[in-house]
Amino acid sequence: MTENFSNREQKLIKSIKEWTEERLIGDDCALLPGQDIVTSDLLVEDVHFSLALTSPQDLGWKALAVNLSDIAAMAGRPRYALVSISLPATFDDRQFQELYQGLIECAKAHKTRIVGGDLTGGDKLVISVTLIGDVHESGCFFRSGATAGDLVIVSGDFGASAAGLNALRQGSGLYRRIIEKHLRPYPRLCESWLLARTCQGRGALMDASDGLADALLQISRLSGVGIAIQQDAIPIHPETISMAKSAGQTALELALYGGEDYELVACLSEIDWGKIQESGHNPFTLIGKVEKESGVRLCSDHSVTPLDMSKTFRHW
Repeated sequence: MTENFSNREQKLIKSIKEWTEERLIGDDCALLPGQDIVTSDLLVEDVHFSLALTSPQDLGWKALAVNLSDIAAMAGRPRYALVSISLPATFDDRQFQELYQGLIECAKAHKTRIVGGDLTGGDKLVISVTLIGDVHESGCFFRSGATAGDLVIVSGDFGASAAGLNALRQGSGLYRRIIEKHLRPYPRLCESWLLARTCQGRGALMDASDGLADALLQISRLSGVGIAIQQDAIPIHPETISMAKSAGQTALELALYGGEDYELVACLSEIDWGKIQESGHNPFTLIGKVEKESGVRLCSDHSVTPLDMSKTFRHW
């Protein structure tokens, strides 16, 4: 199945856009008239995290980091955060302090101020973060900016977070790097600013929160283009490959469909790609090309296959 965007989440977002008649909905952040960008994310216990597998401090870091990644997905500069938390009775004051220590640690690392929020009680731990940032002085990226002939590049590597979660579930301490990638994702803000300075807002950008395949398909759909990805070019860490084998999975499927890697996926011109290569600091990997024909194809030496969106993360 090549373009299955009819899952419930996408249907609900489409409905909200229609009900509100609001064109600002649809990217990683809303770009406001005053050149502010705003994003909001929700983490729900037993849906997005398990307290049996993550410490409150790591959870606090991650809750803010995933919002910072949304800011990076549009090359913005984060400024202020509002944190709202629903606390179950079983979550004590010490755990709450540790949760906030993680939030503050992540905020300080990325020059972001926590300026308010809300507290309430509930059956499960729920963390909602709203983040306000500034548009980069060189421009802002959208998912809809890819054009035929662009190159597809990515930051970091893929599948590590999903593999790290598997390692945590197995109780294995041998995979420190991928466990860290799952518990404490690092938002690619500096990388996004490099793209902004180089491309001056030309091209497309998104973070791979729900997997590389999901990001590629969303850029393809919203830009009205196709994308051809070279399977062997997708960066995958050796620990991810090892963990996938241990769990009876393929590293490629984890990379495409695992999610929560929070790496950048960008489409830019060959000229701009050349500028980045010549800059002396290139944190990106070239993995494919944008085409006129719709859909996203995975290419190897022997085959060309469409991506299977039924394998990506679903909230319902």
